[in-house]
Amino acid sequence: MMDPFGNVLGRLEGKTKGECVRGALQDGWEGLTDYRFPTFDRRAYGDALAAARYPAMDRYALAGLPASIFSILRDLRLMVNALADTIEEPEAVTAFLARLYEFTLPMLDALAEGGADGVMIADDWGTQTAPFISPRSFGALFMPAYARLAAACHQRNMDLIVHSCGCVYPLVPMLVEAGVDGFQFDQPELTGSKVWAEEFGHKAAFYCPVDIQKVLSTGDRAFIESTAKAMCDLFRQNGGSLIAKDYPSYGDIGVEEEWARWAMDVIVASSRMD
Repeated sequence: MMDPFGNVLGRLEGKTKGECVRGALQDGWEGLTDYRFPTFDRRAYGDALAAARYPAMDRYALAGLPASIFSILRDLRLMVNALADTIEEPEAVTAFLARLYEFTLPMLDALAEGGADGVMIADDWGTQTAPFISPRSFGALFMPAYARLAAACHQRNMDLIVHSCGCVYPLVPMLVEAGVDGFQFDQPELTGSKVWAEEFGHKAAFYCPVDIQKVLSTGDRAFIESTAKAMCDLFRQNGGSLIAKDYPSYGDIGVEEEWARWAMDVIVASSRMD
């Protein structure tokens, strides 16, 4: 299929939307001059927000922003080119991110008017052991983009939540400094809930399930329950910034619903959830 940005996506076994197999700008940055971002239909977007009934909610309403910073660059250029660009074409990356920011502003306006309290973007930044690029390159090229987006959200009285998979610990201090209000990590134990709670629990919120890779996937009830309890205790002791999250598709990651329920029951019993 082709996504709204002109990238061709391929997938296996009919799961998810797949990954980019041909990027709209993969052949070179020369195409950026004539490249056009997707048309933003303010009315259709507004209708979708109205259907979600955000203003009527008496709880925090978090909306997804379909224009993440690194994800869009990664697909348009393909991953291998995007990573090389951080070294060989930094000016082009900076110019692109500036255009992407302007593209997102009407969406933020619509979300704010539609009653969203926060927005979440999805930017996978790490392998199992380290970020894709050096912290130095991230600070020079991408931290300003996150700072602009965070400031734009705050100007509209919304928070900015960033999702990432992989080991991103070296980048989190810069994201916090840039104004990111919360992090959605499905693998919190890759770095460790103790680290997140003690070093950042007073600075940002953590919207996380019990680790889907190191913990839930084991099917070990005692391990799952003890990890869930430890997460709650650690964050309670360090700012109380854990927001428990359910994973949307356990079948895709080989986790039984019962295993997830063990964690959920402990978290509910250990918190002020109702």
